[in-house]
Amino acid sequence: MESVETIVKEYQARPLPDVTRRDLKLELKGSLATAIIGMRRSGKTWRLFQEMRGFVEKGVNPQHILYINFDDGRFPHGADAGEALLDEVLETFFRLNPSARKSRAYFFFDEIQEIPDWARFTRRLIDTEKVKLYVSGSSAKLLSTEIATEFQCRSLGFELLPFSFREYLRHLRIAEKPSVLERSEYEHAFSEYLTVGGFPEAFTQTEAFIRTGLLRSYVDIVVFRDVLERYNLSNVRAVKELAYTLLAANANLVSMKRLTDQLSARGLTISREMTAQVCAHFEDAFLVFFAPLYSYSLQKSRVNPQKVYAADPGLAFALSASASPNLGQRFENAVYLELRRRFPLLKDHGISYYLTQERKEVDFILGDPAQKLPEALFQVCVSLKDKETRTRETSALTAAMEELGLTTGTIITLYERERIKTPSGIINVRPAWEWFLEA
Repeated sequence: MESVETIVKEYQARPLPDVTRRDLKLELKGSLATAIIGMRRSGKTWRLFQEMRGFVEKGVNPQHILYINFDDGRFPHGADAGEALLDEVLETFFRLNPSARKSRAYFFFDEIQEIPDWARFTRRLIDTEKVKLYVSGSSAKLLSTEIATEFQCRSLGFELLPFSFREYLRHLRIAEKPSVLERSEYEHAFSEYLTVGGFPEAFTQTEAFIRTGLLRSYVDIVVFRDVLERYNLSNVRAVKELAYTLLAANANLVSMKRLTDQLSARGLTISREMTAQVCAHFEDAFLVFFAPLYSYSLQKSRVNPQKVYAADPGLAFALSASASPNLGQRFENAVYLELRRRFPLLKDHGISYYLTQERKEVDFILGDPAQKLPEALFQVCVSLKDKETRTRETSALTAAMEELGLTTGTIITLYERERIKTPSGIINVRPAWEWFLEA
């Protein structure tokens, strides 16, 4: 193994790359640890680089900044890693840059969960040294559990998803404030976004088969590294098949029984309990998300099917059947992800689907049922031009508004704009590109 000093020197010698600015703000004051969590390849490392650039532009000495990726194969893992390794990294850095200890050091630790006892070390670090600490990882549970146990409210986790439509345009150097004359360009760009998704290494590929292969490889990395390896599972084929099944079911209702039966029909033996456990592991690794039924009864919410959403519309397209483009489902998927970005405090079951008393479905309702204060309703529809579709979408939204005491609702379509008056209030029909580009 290369010496820790060699590795630290190498990381510090690397120039900061140019980055596409992400909209996720990391605003914490005082001696708090900032944690960025998200799926692999979603841009956590580059968001750390963005933060580092910001400090340098504000006048921080670059030699007082250390970025380390603990997924680097040169570091030992398992029993050979731990606090001793982290202590060695720390003392090596301060030996090379003693002035950082006197003023303030800025540490950026990528994929920190690869090192055992990392939380205990970092808690001690912010308690005993003058540091600004950022960590990242691809496991919500590992980071949140360790943070809650060790940091005791002295840290906050920020979820980073793949590029939003706004960030996608920014990366492609397309202006984010369109004029009326440019509308068709944005409509075209949004249609492309629903196919290529928001993973920058993937959507910049010009060949569709290369992009699809790359996105599938992302899924395989999550399955093997973040689920099979992390939780020591042996049923490789069933776990991988379950991941592919969930992504192919994007924006549809799923139940643990139905998923188990589907795998069984393919000759894969797995219990319903294990299916639920693996689904939880996938959500923990940010591969998929589950939206429950909105209900004031917790038991009713738990026993009803949930809607599953991919971490990115491009992933859903890459894993869909070639004969089924599923535009409507990927459109709904993109809206769900945008709602997670805009309302991060609602991401844990605060974004649900709603069934009216007559079993009409509304795609999204924002709010915590325990508080009995629903905040907003959203329908997602490719187009309202078909009379039957228009009636179905507006009647469900109107009924939900009446039952929940809301006076407005929103239907997001690909291209249409309208203001519909109903007995329950106003339904605003919004074109997707415009709604996605709102601040």
